[in-house]
Amino acid sequence: MTARRPKSEDEDIRSGLLGEDDDEFLPGDDGDFPVELGREIEPAEEATPPGDGRFLGMTAGERAFLSVILFFNVLILGAALLVATGRVQL
Repeated sequence: MTARRPKSEDEDIRSGLLGEDDDEFLPGDDGDFPVELGREIEPAEEATPPGDGRFLGMTAGERAFLSVILFFNVLILGAALLVATGRVQL
């Protein structure tokens, strides 16, 4: 049996939260948590499954083409509104 060292304020709080029977889960002087020896660590599952790179059924090239068309559409409509409101004269 080992002699118990005096508890610090932090250990006092931890023991109040965990209880006396949970002391084995607190890090000891070696700074390590208990580990089962011989047990393999399983790799974590991926957060999202790998896809085929499609969004709304379009490939990257189709999305780029659509974004360029949308940009020119906004550009033409904006220029037409500036001319129609008289802010810009041709």
